[in-house]
Amino acid sequence: MSEDEGKEKKEAASIQELFVKNGLYIGSRIKVKHMEKFIYRLRPDGVYLIDISKTIERLNIAARFISYFKPEDVVVVSTHVYGITPVKKFCEYTRCIPIVEHFEPGTFTNPSLRGYLEPELVLVSDPRYDNQAVIEAKIARIPVIGMCSTDNMITNIDLVIPMNNRGRLALPYAFWYLAQRVLIERDELTPELSEKLKPEEFLQIRSPQVKA
Repeated sequence: MSEDEGKEKKEAASIQELFVKNGLYIGSRIKVKHMEKFIYRLRPDGVYLIDISKTIERLNIAARFISYFKPEDVVVVSTHVYGITPVKKFCEYTRCIPIVEHFEPGTFTNPSLRGYLEPELVLVSDPRYDNQAVIEAKIARIPVIGMCSTDNMITNIDLVIPMNNRGRLALPYAFWYLAQRVLIERDELTPELSEKLKPEEFLQIRSPQVKA
């Protein structure tokens, strides 16, 4: 094994350990048929666990795919509270277009809408929460990358990233890693940017507003 290969193997093991530590491998108590190939075992408490090596593999493929498009042609959607900050940070580094908190119906299908967009690729953090974006992407014939847990239906998802997509830590770490990989694929990850790009930036969870 060469020195470079040894370094890559060590880095891969480090990422895998980091992802396990932050719960990216934890699925749900439900599994759907098309997610079975990403599950490696059932925990005694009934929770399905995801093969983390497949998570990393799919994140790498997604990064490569995203890098084929102009940043302004990629829309990233998350209406889940734990996905808001990670998506914003991901788009800050990759220059993709974020849609968070609320997806307005017609965004991809109604040209008369003020916020109408014509992306060439859509990434959603959870096909269930972001169902409207997935449906409209299908109508507009836009490919969709979806972060999917064991209970997610993957109809209309072109590339599945198997992972815990509702975790307070899982989503930030996934988007941090994906941002890093996209920049590597584009050959844009300078040493200065690499030093700045830290998972902690993706972890700022906004406190819910208290109604009077």
